Amino acid sequence: MSDVLDRAFAFMARGDMAGTDFEETEFGTAVQSYEAPLRQDSNYLLVESTGADASQLAGAVQALGLQVVVVKDEANGTRLADEFAALTWHIHRHVVMVHRRPPSKDVTTEVATEVDEAVLREFRRSGILSEPWGSPELADQIIRSKQLLAERLTARFFAVLDGGRPVAATELYLDPPEAQVEDVATLESHRNRGYASALVAHAVVQARAAGATFVFLVARADDWPHKLYERLGFETAGFYYKFFI
Repeated sequence: MSDVLDRAFAFMARGDMAGTDFEETEFGTAVQSYEAPLRQDSNYLLVESTGADASQLAGAVQALGLQVVVVKDEANGTRLADEFAALTWHIHRHVVMVHRRPPSKDVTTEVATEVDEAVLREFRRSGILSEPWGSPELADQIIRSKQLLAERLTARFFAVLDGGRPVAATELYLDPPEAQVEDVATLESHRNRGYASALVAHAVVQARAAGATFVFLVARADDWPHKLYERLGFETAGFYYKFFI
């Protein structure tokens, strides 16, 4: 894995993918959180071994009481994808993108405003509950994880407000010289108005002003937002896989 991906993963391990308990296994590090046990990005096996097959990893994960395997080596993840598919596990391929150049599109950031984390709680909760995998308990834990993350790093929250109500939002996690832009979302009723672009561009400006020289984000490789991020000056640094039951 490249030094850039190593750097991004090291940052996420301190922030968005941090847990409260860690156990070294023959395949890698098991991360768990007693504070958010249902949240995938707080409870997973981070695979370091390149020789294990999917059945071995699935067995190890289930023995640990987990449901998620994260493979940060792209070649290893590609090798395992068909095997996990045969086990009927879900497969997500993620792209890590680093901000390296000015936007190639015009972006107006004036609509973006900084808000307290509490302002976004109902916005986040309704978004989670609208998903097939969402539940009230999971929503509580994901929202709680935002508060916990703010105890480990500097967390800043940005929104577009309509009548005082958030209609789009993103988050910025800071520990200069690194920073991560995360959780970009817009209400369906307010899409195609440039709000996501405005929020991400604003977050990058704020990250740079705070002293971050390495600003990155993570997106699904098979979904359209990564194309938007390219137009905002982000470039692909590499890929990793998440396999889950």
